[in-house]
Amino acid sequence: MILLKPHRLPFLQLCVLWPILLLFAFPLCTSVCASLFFSSAHTILRPRPALRLLSGHALCCAFSSSLPLGLVHSGSPSSTFSSLFSSIHSLPCQHTTLCLPLSSLLPCHNDVPEDATGLEAARKQKIHNLKLKTACLENEELVQELHISDWSETQRQKLRGAHEKGEELLASVEVGTKWNLMEAYDLAKLMRVCGLEMSQRELYRPEDKPQFMDIIGVKKVLQDLRQNRNKTRVVSFTQLIDNSIAKMEKVEEELRRSQLDATQLAQVPSRTVKMMEDIMNATQIQNALASTDDQMQTQLAQLEKTNEIQNVAMHDGEMQVAEEQMWTKVQLQERLIELLKDKFGLIGKCEEENAQFKEIYEVQKQANQETSQMKDAKRRLRQRCETDLKHIHDAIQKADLEDAEAAKRYAANKERSERAIKENEEMQEDAWNKIQDLERQLQSLGTDRFDEVKRRIEEVDREEKRRVENAQFLEVAAQHKKLLELTVYNCDLAMRCTGLVEELVSEGCAGVKARYDKTNQDLAALRLEMHKEHLEYFRMLYLTLGSLIYKKEKRLEEIDRNIRLAHIQLEFCVETFDPNAKKHSDMKKELYKLRQGVEEELSMLKEKQAAALDDFKESEEALDAAGIEFSHPVDENNEEVLTRRSKMVEYKSHLTKQEDVRIAAEREEIKRARLLRSGGEAAAAQITSGSMNADHAGRAQLEL
Repeated sequence: MILLKPHRLPFLQLCVLWPILLLFAFPLCTSVCASLFFSSAHTILRPRPALRLLSGHALCCAFSSSLPLGLVHSGSPSSTFSSLFSSIHSLPCQHTTLCLPLSSLLPCHNDVPEDATGLEAARKQKIHNLKLKTACLENEELVQELHISDWSETQRQKLRGAHEKGEELLASVEVGTKWNLMEAYDLAKLMRVCGLEMSQRELYRPEDKPQFMDIIGVKKVLQDLRQNRNKTRVVSFTQLIDNSIAKMEKVEEELRRSQLDATQLAQVPSRTVKMMEDIMNATQIQNALASTDDQMQTQLAQLEKTNEIQNVAMHDGEMQVAEEQMWTKVQLQERLIELLKDKFGLIGKCEEENAQFKEIYEVQKQANQETSQMKDAKRRLRQRCETDLKHIHDAIQKADLEDAEAAKRYAANKERSERAIKENEEMQEDAWNKIQDLERQLQSLGTDRFDEVKRRIEEVDREEKRRVENAQFLEVAAQHKKLLELTVYNCDLAMRCTGLVEELVSEGCAGVKARYDKTNQDLAALRLEMHKEHLEYFRMLYLTLGSLIYKKEKRLEEIDRNIRLAHIQLEFCVETFDPNAKKHSDMKKELYKLRQGVEEELSMLKEKQAAALDDFKESEEALDAAGIEFSHPVDENNEEVLTRRSKMVEYKSHLTKQEDVRIAAEREEIKRARLLRSGGEAAAAQITSGSMNADHAGRAQLEL
């Protein structure tokens, strides 16, 4: 039985409280009423301290476990009996005894359900611990009761039995006290105590899934590039693509073992891979120029055939056929120039198409910046994780030391308590032998025992709370430590994957740059060859046009002479009224018409010659810039004209058998022109001054 003695109540006052107790505690009414009735018949020498422990919330919790659910409010059970016990404490009466069944407050391990969680489970655990302590202290009160009982061997045996039971109950308190459902340590407290920086939302979790589908997409694009038929053109991309696919497979393999999100990482090589694909699909200049080259070969073959026909016609004296072939040569050579311009246009288009790959430097620079930023971010995250790991390691070491010291201190206190209890029992045995002389000392020892047991119960309570808090700390720290270590692992893996992607970008950019440089070199060499080819075709066209212009000018001079002769003949006929005047007049008109046609043809040929010369200026500048020495077709044409004039002068001198003044003057003019072309200005001046007299003499003779 538990003795509850708030005050010494008279029997009649307790009878007034029976209806109230019967109303609120019907299941216990029989035992409570009987205890009140029989315990009120005698008085207790002094109040018991255990009542204060059971008063208030503890007793209400004990009552609430036995009351029907309808009599207990959903809130705190102490609210039901607060008014009842306040009225009991306030009654000014003598000390009485209120007895409750001991079995209702004895420890029961089945009172705490194993599946209880949350606040309800913690509350029930608290009630369970309170029951254990109450039962232990109630037994100590019984020991104190026995201390003040009458002397008898039976009482002494009861005391020994109570001591044994007290040891069992104390052991049950030590074993059964649990505080593991109280949340004494959590992540926020861990971060506050250890000074951690990283929160859980910044850390990788084991349940996080890696995001690497974009990496698989990059690998798929590279595999498609492997099937590109242009990958070996100019600069081979085969090894580059194979290395890139191998790196992407390694990145994918690494990511499968991680919790990383590789979406941003997969965007880094996208522009590089796109430029690799574009440069492989770029137009090849040789294929673009193939059709034009075939047409030019056809034109050259026709030009060669025309030259043969012209040479045969000139050898046979067919000047009209030779002139027609000359016009055909001009048309063919103009067509060659047009085809050459088309080739320049195709080369320009290829250069424009290839110019977009100049951005490869910026692409590589941007990719390097992105990978550097990702590496720096992961490196900073790793350093922060390592700092938190160090703090957690230090905190765990400190907690282990404190736990070892606390456990050692608790073991020493327990050993001291065991010795104290054992000594107390021995001293009680001695006191029983001297009970009559040492009753007060026995009572004092009983009080000391009660205080020691109470202190030990409190110490057990504190120790269990400390153990639970330490276990929770170790569990929370271990979980957070795993997350930090996993984050460090993911940071290292992310840095490795980023390095591989950076190598891929670097190799891809190097390959694109190599193909870009090689293509530019080929285009420059091809453009230079086109300029050389333009020089040859321009030389052919210019010399042909120069020959035609020379012949047309000579033809024009001959027509002018014929016009002058016809005019002289006409004047002679008019002077003598010769009937042939009409014939000379018609001849003069025909010669003027012929002269006009020749002038138009000569003007057209000179325009063609000037247009061809303007078109050649770009090739001339390109050849000069390349340091290629060549004989300019204009100089060659002038030299050819001078050579032809010299040859005609020789022919004239052979025909006339003597050099007249006009032929000599023409010789001097040709010599002066050659000296001027060779740069001999002083010699030309001498020849000019020396030939002036001959010119005047020749003109005078011609006038005569």
